[in-house]
Amino acid sequence: MKPSLSRPLARSLALVLLAFLASGCSTNRPYGTEAGPRLSYGDERAPRRRFVDIAAKEKGERQFAVYDPAEGVNKFVYRFNAGLDNYLLIPIVETYKNVTPEFVRKRIGSFFLNVGEVTNFTNAVLQGSPGKAGITASRFAINTTAGLLGTFDVATKIGIERRNEDFGQTLGVWGAGPGAFVVLPVLGPSNVRDAAGKVVDIATMSFIVPNNIEDETAYKIVAYGVLPIDARSRNDFRYFQSGSPFEYELVRYVVTQARKLQIAK
Repeated sequence: MKPSLSRPLARSLALVLLAFLASGCSTNRPYGTEAGPRLSYGDERAPRRRFVDIAAKEKGERQFAVYDPAEGVNKFVYRFNAGLDNYLLIPIVETYKNVTPEFVRKRIGSFFLNVGEVTNFTNAVLQGSPGKAGITASRFAINTTAGLLGTFDVATKIGIERRNEDFGQTLGVWGAGPGAFVVLPVLGPSNVRDAAGKVVDIATMSFIVPNNIEDETAYKIVAYGVLPIDARSRNDFRYFQSGSPFEYELVRYVVTQARKLQIAK
């Protein structure tokens, strides 16, 4: 006689076999083809959540697309700038704010902005905009005299608003494209055109500084110490404080669009 299985044991084996076959069919499906309702972003099942994360990242990158062929290098420099900013520049700025009264900080900032009117005027002329050049010249004359060498911004108070112009904008006005997006060490997000423009603006400012002053200790302290610290204290941007997982792409997009608007004015 052939051995036979009891009915309960046979039923149990059949259920195990069916379960095995069902699980095998389900695990062989590629992601995205499973039947039933779509999983939400917050679902705890890791494979599907990873799929949604990747899709969200790709959507974010497409939304903020900017020509950035050296993205890997730029992201490295962006992180470097963030570290330098968080561990060196911001602590110095906070110390500067704590030891320097607000009234004094405003006078220092106003003075440097008035000196910067030189490049604003030069670029307004190069752009072929007599209106901008006239406004800038008026501001410089008023603030240098009535504003006590620019320590007080009298021009703004009487309704003559500051016009920020640089050589990058000048090149853009005459049709030069922005070129590739770049992140400059310390200076931050920019593009090829504007990076070249910064060099020209720095050279322009160097012409108005007498040669015998450049070697003075007081000038070096102001130019390489007080000026960059004051400029950073007036900028509220902080790296990786946006709360967005796409901060690099967001900053890249915003900076690019802002420059387009500045040139279009």
